[in-house]
Amino acid sequence: MVLLLLTLTVSVIIAVISYYQWQLDYWKRRGIPGPPGTLFIGNMHSLTDITKPIGLVLREWTKVYGKVYGIQEGLRKSLVISDVDMIRELFMKKFEYFHGRKASILGGDVDKDPRVHLFEAQGMRWKRLRAISSPAFSSGSLKKVGCIFKYANS
Repeated sequence: MVLLLLTLTVSVIIAVISYYQWQLDYWKRRGIPGPPGTLFIGNMHSLTDITKPIGLVLREWTKVYGKVYGIQEGLRKSLVISDVDMIRELFMKKFEYFHGRKASILGGDVDKDPRVHLFEAQGMRWKRLRAISSPAFSSGSLKKVGCIFKYANS
């Protein structure tokens, strides 16, 4: 009985480790370069390092792996794109496929929480918030604000 329980426990542990390793190889199986991750946490150790801002980490990885590479935040997979032309095509010509943002690490329901702002909203809520805020960033509105800044500087 003890041997059966031990065998079952070891089998479950091996299955869990194999699953996480398979998840960790997601980008490699698709031929997309990226920094190697650690079992269970992916690239979170580098992304949450308090001694180096995440922007610098991503810039270093862009130099090493190119303008398109994959990273893992735990089991969440993210494709990092630093090519401006590709971003423009994805967000303008293929908007219907890429309009969502990744979910917040902090959790919560981004569709119902009233504290969710434009940069955290997703789907139709993001589209609505963007439509509401877009007029504030038109060229005419920004020119009006520019006059205020010039006045404040003098």
